[in-house]
Amino acid sequence: MKKILLYSGGMDSWLIDKIWQPDEKIYINMHTRYSEQEIAKIKARNEDVTILDFPLGQYEREDKIIPLRNLYLVMAICNYTGNEDVDICLGATAGDRVLDKSIGFTERVNDLLNYLYSPQWWIPEGKKVRVNIDFKDKTKEDLLQMYLDNGGSLEEAFKGSFSCYEPDEENHECWACKPCFRKFVAFASMGYEFSEEVLKKVIPYITKEIIPDIEAGTYGRGEAEEKAIVEIWNKYEEYK
Repeated sequence: MKKILLYSGGMDSWLIDKIWQPDEKIYINMHTRYSEQEIAKIKARNEDVTILDFPLGQYEREDKIIPLRNLYLVMAICNYTGNEDVDICLGATAGDRVLDKSIGFTERVNDLLNYLYSPQWWIPEGKKVRVNIDFKDKTKEDLLQMYLDNGGSLEEAFKGSFSCYEPDEENHECWACKPCFRKFVAFASMGYEFSEEVLKKVIPYITKEIIPDIEAGTYGRGEAEEKAIVEIWNKYEEYK
């Protein structure tokens, strides 16, 4: 089976690429509000990534969710790969709560796709498809540690991955959105030394947007993650 990684260049997919070592990385240009910035980062790093065009951005909601997104994307990859058997990795981690990054989703979509690709007149040999979330039990910190254990560089991971909803005009991370915040927490847990510029943006964001939910019991990502966030936040008292 050909190993395909659904790739965004964000922290999770960047690390999974290094750990899982796919045969091909595929970025699907959905024409969302942040697609151009993601593609620019991928091209700037001269990465070997196949870019497919699939304008799902027309269905993007205000909260940046595209309903059924991963169902569309795995079907697009199946069409792109023709009759070749494929193992498609979704970059799902322990922090993901959406249903199209769940075990229930992969079980159902694998049943459906393998049924539809059963031998028939237009595909006599059939096609085998495996959609996997093999890293679903891993946190961002776990992925970072796995990467480091395999000889990776913390600095390379920090500069190489791009996780941001609202980059500036020069395509720098804003450090005041959820992806930036979660990347910050993961690297902070590994002892990464951040610039003052980053801290002046991300700590106030945590103070305003994250801590109130934790204190109210509505953050919803589990006690261990909440405890880690609070401990890291408290280390940077002067930036609150």
